[in-house]
Amino acid sequence: MKVLIPLLMLPLLSCGQERASYQVGCSDVPGSFLIHVEGVLTDSTDLFQGAYPPATPLSCALLGMLHEELRNDSARYCFEQLARRHWMEDPHARVTHAYIERHHSFPLAMAATAHWNEDHRIRGLNELQEYRRIRPMVCTTKEGSEQLLRQDRAAVRYLISVLESTPLYIPGSENATIHGAYLRAVVKTIDQFIGQDHLFRRGEDLLPFPGDAVVQRTIDDAQQWLGE
Repeated sequence: MKVLIPLLMLPLLSCGQERASYQVGCSDVPGSFLIHVEGVLTDSTDLFQGAYPPATPLSCALLGMLHEELRNDSARYCFEQLARRHWMEDPHARVTHAYIERHHSFPLAMAATAHWNEDHRIRGLNELQEYRRIRPMVCTTKEGSEQLLRQDRAAVRYLISVLESTPLYIPGSENATIHGAYLRAVVKTIDQFIGQDHLFRRGEDLLPFPGDAVVQRTIDDAQQWLGE
């Protein structure tokens, strides 16, 4: 006998929002660290009921940098404030973003760009833009410059993967507007790193939304900048 399930019941039977998975073989970091990162950056409770596409997981290179950063007690505390369990007490994770802005923390800014909530992703992207903007004022050694370049390249590779794995359009009104702002921030951040500007067209105002053609040009130019 066929069992009929009322349509109103179907949402209750779903498995919730698809979650980014960090259960990949990153040989440079312990498996326990990957589990911890996934616990902080993903939301098992699906607070927004799948309103936004899941974040693209951080690459192994970025996870290695984050692992090193979290040896610092303050950085580790601020990272953990991004977890879902702290949402009700501080949904904006003010202490985390204050730390990123004060210390220009590249690893924590990258972590914010992979957060389950798109507002945090946008803020993390803005912090990455500021991190790259002040580069001419950074005085460092040859070894330090090489480290900064590795960070730049890791960020651009990750953001390319974000554009390749994230749908450009989602349904809704407010959600779609926020998602459009998120994708614009991804393109703008890539531009900040590679010295391009894909969000303006000659003789026209700021593009309202980074459509397919803009996204593809951004990916192509970023890959050319990487030499890949």
